[in-house]
Amino acid sequence: MKTSTRPPAAKKLPKQATASPPSERSQRRAGEILAAAREVFLKKGVQGTAISEIASRVGIVEGLVFRYFPTKRDLLHEVLREMYEPLIQDIGEGFARIQGLRARLRFIIWRHVRVYVETPGLARLVLHEVRTGPEYASSGLHDLQVRYTQFTRLALEEAIKDHELPANVDMDAARAMLYGGLEHLMWPVLFGNQRVNVDAVADNYTALMLHGLQAAPAPGGVEARLARLEALVVAGRRCRQK
Repeated sequence: MKTSTRPPAAKKLPKQATASPPSERSQRRAGEILAAAREVFLKKGVQGTAISEIASRVGIVEGLVFRYFPTKRDLLHEVLREMYEPLIQDIGEGFARIQGLRARLRFIIWRHVRVYVETPGLARLVLHEVRTGPEYASSGLHDLQVRYTQFTRLALEEAIKDHELPANVDMDAARAMLYGGLEHLMWPVLFGNQRVNVDAVADNYTALMLHGLQAAPAPGGVEARLARLEALVVAGRRCRQK
């Protein structure tokens, strides 16, 4: 009796289900929801926004919104991501065309002030609702904010390499001064309807930043400076006594 030398037939593995790409209609519907959500979020903030209002603007039932975005927070994050990505790209392209610390800092400040002036709803939403939320640090929005502010660090690092700044510049403090200071400066724009001249603000704030960054500390620190000051005072007294 002959035995077969053919290898055993391979077992057929069950086909894994693959997610089909969203249809053109689904993509269009998601875009409509995002557009409506953007208008409501920017106008009313997170707490003041009702999903039912977003659904009403699109002309769908409220439950259909959750089919595309499981939670209100998911919808908000996607709205902000769509606003951040073009902004980050715009800043990156402008930054790449500019050389020198002064020019780069002014561009970063000028572009940031424009966000307050041109899209105050976005600034209010991010600064006073989203960023203060408990889940912000672990959200994708935190990563977007890091990418948005990275250009300040890049400008400072390049300035140190080019000897425009001393190597001991505290970059975290400088970054906090730039964005934190502008936040307080623009508060009347966000909540008081005050108008500002973007170019003038950019010029003045750039000069302020550079004055602090480029001030070379005297060798030896504060104690050495005080000792030299005391020596000058003593020398002055001796001269008067003579």
